[in-house]
Amino acid sequence: MPAGQDVTKQFVHAPQPISVTSLVASIKEALLDNLPARQAVVGEISNFRRHSSGHFYFCLKDADSAIDAVMFRPDAASVRFEPQDGLEVVAEGRVDIYERSGRLQFYVSRLAPRGTGALELAFRQLKEKLQKEGLFDTTHKLALPRYPRSIGVITSPTGAAIRDIYRALCRRWPCARMYLLPARVQGEGAAKEIAEAIEAMDRQAAELEIDTIIIGRGGGSLEDLWAFNEEAVARAVYACRTPIVCGVGHETDFTIADFVADVRAATPTAAAELATPDKANVARACDAMQHRLSRRLAEHLATGRQDLVSVQRSSVFRDPLMRVRSGHQRVDELSTRLQHRLVARCRTGEQRLHEAERVLAGLHPRQLVERAGNRLSAVRRDLAWALGHKAKLCGDLLAKVVGKLSSMGPMGRVKLGQARLDGLAGRLEALSYRSALRRGFSVTRKDGHILRSREQIGPGDVLETELADGKVQSVVDGAAARPRRRTKQEEQGPSLFSKEEP
Repeated sequence: MPAGQDVTKQFVHAPQPISVTSLVASIKEALLDNLPARQAVVGEISNFRRHSSGHFYFCLKDADSAIDAVMFRPDAASVRFEPQDGLEVVAEGRVDIYERSGRLQFYVSRLAPRGTGALELAFRQLKEKLQKEGLFDTTHKLALPRYPRSIGVITSPTGAAIRDIYRALCRRWPCARMYLLPARVQGEGAAKEIAEAIEAMDRQAAELEIDTIIIGRGGGSLEDLWAFNEEAVARAVYACRTPIVCGVGHETDFTIADFVADVRAATPTAAAELATPDKANVARACDAMQHRLSRRLAEHLATGRQDLVSVQRSSVFRDPLMRVRSGHQRVDELSTRLQHRLVARCRTGEQRLHEAERVLAGLHPRQLVERAGNRLSAVRRDLAWALGHKAKLCGDLLAKVVGKLSSMGPMGRVKLGQARLDGLAGRLEALSYRSALRRGFSVTRKDGHILRSREQIGPGDVLETELADGKVQSVVDGAAARPRRRTKQEEQGPSLFSKEEP
């Protein structure tokens, strides 16, 4: 088929073709005509995501089917809880077609968790979140001052809570000033006003001498107390540097602000009572302290009077000059001791001086010359005796040398040489091979050379054998030249007795 050819007429059995936009519009119109304008759907949330624009995009599903859902920002802002995957909810809205992609979507206007209230779920989710962040830890909580100078109150100026707080403060601690910072405690925007009021009062606390802040309101439903369950109020209470007492609702009511506050009170009246001491108890304590102080003062006065009487009875007051006279006597004693010490030191110095004079006299040149002469005379005597003794020893030694020299004359030396020559001759004779011949050995020669191996002998060789008493000649026949077994002496090599004759 040629490219670009219109084939619309070939669909002869089909209705007149329409555009995609027309088809989607027809489907959308059919849905609007056949489905109710608002429909409640029960399903489980999956693939939830919060867009930066504030819209919610998620999928509603059950065991068999699923449908895409969207919730735009104006409707999403009214959702108190945090949607999350796996949460079963009831969604109210309408089914429509998203024209741009032709996708079927459920446009949600209201969303509530199934099986539990939305506010209750939101309460549990926010409590779990803030608890993980550590906003409920007791380590961050501040202690209330014992005697507050001023107390700041954040509540509605027209509610019963402010009247209860005022009456409790006047009854228990009227000396403290009370500052009221009005704020809505219920309805849209109440949480923002409470958070801003806490921040403003905390900034002015030092200037106004505010030691404690009370936030609270009277009882009501969970919806009425919801402003104190907002995250903004919880973070404002946590960031406050002034101790906060939270008294919201009745005894059984708990809010997120109660968990974050430094002290939780059951009611606004209880909050005022916790923030202030009881003036009656303080008065009784002051009376008791006054009584103890009076008793202690009386005891100190009595003790002081006794001490004064004792001082007045002392000898100093009876005779003031006695201390002066005692001082004079002490001075006399010290002066006497000083004189004795000076005399003793002078005597010791004189003794040391006399000793030094004696030593110096002993070191006079005449004394030194005399002692040196005495020592020189003693040395002369010792030297003369030593020289005489040495001369005697030398004479004795010379006599011995003369005796030895006389014994070592020419005849004596000849005799000594003869004796040495006889000894050497005996040793030479003992080492000669002829002495071995006399003991039964022999020496065999061939052509004047001593034989050391049978390999040197051949048939017909003439051998000469020397014995102790002469020589014998012999001729080697053929049998004698045959190989024979070597003796142990031949294996060990030539001995002293096989040496050649010189």
